[in-house]
Amino acid sequence: MEYRNKRFMILGLKKTGLSTIRFLKTINTLKIYTTDQNLKIDLSDTTYIEYDEAINYLDKIDYLVKSPGIPYDIPILEKAHVLNIPIINDIEIAYHYIEKNKKIIGITGSNGKTTTTTILERLLREANIKALSVGNIGKPLLDALQEDNNEVDVYVLELSSFQLLDIHEFNADINIFLNITSAHLDYHHTFDHYLNAKLNLIKNLHSDSIIIYNLDDEILNTCLSDVNAHKYTFSLINPEANIYIDDDMIIYNKEQIMNVHDIKLLGKHNLYNIMPCIIVGKLLNVDNKVIRSAITNFVGLPHRLEHVKTINNISFYNDSKSTNVASTLSALASFNQAVILLLGGYDRGQEFEEIIKHKNTKLVIAFGATKDRIKMIAEKENKICLACESIEETVKVAYRLAKSNDIILFSPASASWDEFPDYEVRGDYFKRIVNNLPNNTNLEDAYECKGDK
Repeated sequence: MEYRNKRFMILGLKKTGLSTIRFLKTINTLKIYTTDQNLKIDLSDTTYIEYDEAINYLDKIDYLVKSPGIPYDIPILEKAHVLNIPIINDIEIAYHYIEKNKKIIGITGSNGKTTTTTILERLLREANIKALSVGNIGKPLLDALQEDNNEVDVYVLELSSFQLLDIHEFNADINIFLNITSAHLDYHHTFDHYLNAKLNLIKNLHSDSIIIYNLDDEILNTCLSDVNAHKYTFSLINPEANIYIDDDMIIYNKEQIMNVHDIKLLGKHNLYNIMPCIIVGKLLNVDNKVIRSAITNFVGLPHRLEHVKTINNISFYNDSKSTNVASTLSALASFNQAVILLLGGYDRGQEFEEIIKHKNTKLVIAFGATKDRIKMIAEKENKICLACESIEETVKVAYRLAKSNDIILFSPASASWDEFPDYEVRGDYFKRIVNNLPNNTNLEDAYECKGDK
């Protein structure tokens, strides 16, 4: 697809939109219009259009570049669709400017994308392969492309459903599917729409394409088992997979790679994140010693089952990245004992029953916009649940009620948007509260949740 000498409208002026503008300025475009519902930014060599007026400029453009997360059911996008104006994103643009001798590894799934992307980048770098993690992980692909200077041979690209919706010709060399569970239905409205967005990753397969997927995930197995491509599978239990676990050993095509007890990350869900990285390593001829070293030295990312502190033999874990039910269930299953669970946040209508009934849920302390609904569900399940007015109050109540050897797990199963701009700010706030707790549990006015009275 040719973008030179074309006219663009950039919808959304945050990180991705600004990155796209910077890149388009380098390729001799005819015109760049910009608009945003909440931001007004005047940029050189662009024309800012008020959001309410932007719909009237659609006849003046060739492409509309949408930032991820902007919903499709808004008038400007609906009209663009009627006018057959291509709605694309930065990933689609970048694909056409990545040199053909460079590999693209696309990683998607409902949970575990960032951990997998990070491990794979580190594994490849340790093998002296010039890899760079980009996309949904934080660094826009177009920025990376401009800064490349032949310092990248493999782009390890984390892709969300929002990003995958707007691709047309994009095609990765290696496509990794970690898992599929119900997520982002406030945006996609139906599970089928969400699933089809994820499957866009393989809409343009070619004869040499590689797909790596989770054989234990029934939905992925159904969707991908008959796809015409080079397929590699991973499983915790199924010896028919290319990589699986037997007697605590990770086995790849009958070859022992490493013992699971050498892995520092908690939880079987992290084994699912690690195994596709091993497959890629083997496909790219990385030595087993390098694979083992990269994986055993990885201790995890912030806000993902992150051990914050142990006070009076009470351990606090920050799992703020768990913004959906499946992720919190994985966190609960990572421990060999029942935990005090801090649960709640922005209400997407998620179902909390399975979390509340989980064998490792000893006590739920709820907060945020979902707290009252969580408490009602817990009462129906005859589970103990307290509802608090704030995260700070939630932490203090949990600390006061905890006994020696207890685990307090902050795993909200909800987005942060009722109180915080993102899960990182929320997780950092939780950590500050924990780090300011006294070394004794004699906290005045902290035994009861004020919201529970």
